[in-house]
Parts: sequence; C-alpha cells; structure tokens
Amino acid sequence: MLEAALAALNRTAGLTARVVGPRDRHPAHADAVLEIRAEGRTFRFVAEVKAVDRFETPAQVKRQFTGHAPAPLLVAPYITRGTAERCRDLRLAFIDTAGNAYLDRPGLLVWVIGQERPAELKRHRFRALHPAGLRITFALLCRPHLVQATYRAIAQAANVALGTVGPALKDLEARGFVRAGAAARRLLEPRRLLEEWVTHYLTALRTKLNPRRFDGDLEALEKADLEGYGACWGGEVAADRLTHMLQPATFTIYAGEPIGALVAGQRLRARPAGRIEVLDIFWRFDPERDRLGLVPPPLIYADLLATQDGRNIEAAKLIYDQFIEPAFHSAR
Repeated sequence: MLEAALAALNRTAGLTARVVGPRDRHPAHADAVLEIRAEGRTFRFVAEVKAVDRFETPAQVKRQFTGHAPAPLLVAPYITRGTAERCRDLRLAFIDTAGNAYLDRPGLLVWVIGQERPAELKRHRFRALHPAGLRITFALLCRPHLVQATYRAIAQAANVALGTVGPALKDLEARGFVRAGAAARRLLEPRRLLEEWVTHYLTALRTKLNPRRFDGDLEALEKADLEGYGACWGGEVAADRLTHMLQPATFTIYAGEPIGALVAGQRLRARPAGRIEVLDIFWRFDPERDRLGLVPPPLIYADLLATQDGRNIEAAKLIYDQFIEPAFHSAR
C-alpha cells in the first residue's frame, strides 16, 4: 500500500519519495520514515499505513504522533473528499493509492483531491473488515497459532463459510498482517491488527449480534452459572473477574441461541434501557481452561474500550498486558 501510494503521489503531484527508516526507529511506532523531495528540498515524515473507514481515524492518528517528530503522514488505500477536508482541518498530512494528497510544511504545500477510487479497491474492499472477515480475524487474534491451520479449521473456529477464509487471509496478507511463507503463514503486527479489529467490530459486527437489553436481579445474575445456559460473561463482569479492579455497572452476556432458558431461569425482563445486554456468540472454539465462563480477552478488551469510560480503559490496558500480549508473544 505504501509503495502504491508513493507511486500515485509521483503521478499526481510530481513528487518523489523514498523510505529511509523502519518503524522500530521511531518512538510512536510509525510504519516507516519517509523523505519526500520537492523543489530541491527534502521533507521528512513518519508514515502510518491505515485503512480509513471511520471519520475518527485521522484524529486517532494525529493523537498517536502528538509530541513526536517528524510530522505524521497518513497513508491509506483511499481518502474521500470529506476525510481529506477533515485531515486538512487537523493539519494531518496524507497520501493514498489513488493519488489524493495533502502535504503542508514550510516550503511545501500539496492539495490533491477528487481522484477516483482505484478499480482494485472497488472490487476487493478489505474483506477482513466485513462481518465474516472480522469473525476470522477474531479467531486468529484469540488463537494466533490458528493462522497456520487449514482453511477448514479456521472456518470452523470463526463460525463462517469455508469460502470466506481465503479472501480474508489474502486481504490481511496484502495489508501486512499475515505473512504467507514457504513453510507456514505467520501473524504479523498483532497489536495493530487488534486495534483495527476493535474499531470495526464495534460498527460492523457487534450490531449484527442481535443485541437485547434486560433488567433483573443483578446480584443473583452475577452469581449464576452462565455455562449451564450456553452463555459466558463479557464486558465489565468478565474484566472484573480477570483484574479485580472494577465494580460492574453494566452486565454483558454472550449467549448461544435460543436464550429462553437464560431469560426464564434468571427472570430477566426485556427493557430497552436495561443494564443487562445479551448478544449472540459468534465464534466456535472452547475457552481457555483458566477462563471458563468468560469470553476471550480480545472481546473483553473491545467491549471495555467501547464504553470510553476511564476506569474501563485502564482495565482494558491491564487485560492487554496480562492476557493478550503474552498470547501474541508465545505464538512468534
């Protein structure tokens, strides 16, 4: 994607650029350090390569690099006119694979918008960000060794059709998250993949999990054996059982269908503003032996971040450090 965007910048703006350093030389973990030449001068940027499917993405990138030099440069598959104007308001430089660009440094001003989305992106728009692709990515994040398994095993764990696995893995490979080596596939940049998954899970998959709200006896529910109902805890209750640092205010349950036994057994009452939320289980692999009754840690992490509550965000960081990152490390 980076190479395609640099070639497009040369085509539309006549500027040449080269990669001069890898991400591990930059404290904010940029994907690359670039030099762009214009009018005999050299301008240095740190590149963050990222699909932009949400309006908030430019602001997130801007915050990531606040206080760091050189200036950040968002590199995306495609930047719409509205997102381009958002980047300009934030003074966040960007380039994309269509040739759209915004570069604003002393002695350098580039503003190119309106270039058409490349035909290749029209045909294959990030299969791993579709609902089925998000299920596949979730299975890989929870079971990193699964990336080396057969397509059938991945489909089984992700609870998706077999034909969706290949396109999703090719998408992840094209965007640098999976390496298809001669011996076996490898999961790359798992933390960045997790952050992308969290962003799109909340908007593209969670809403399709048949969310339902209830009221009930919260104290009794928290003591209930959810496994007997084919259900498990997510969100704040799951986080408290892992970290012992939260007093749950909301009660998130992931359950298999039908949920009638759970509703009747715990005397739940349907209420749109209820504190109990029940969603469909969307994966098909067993929990870790020491975390029975809880959803996998990446899902706890996602639900905590979705609340934008400070105490939950702190718990999410702890869960990442203690339960998610070690799994990534052991799979290397």
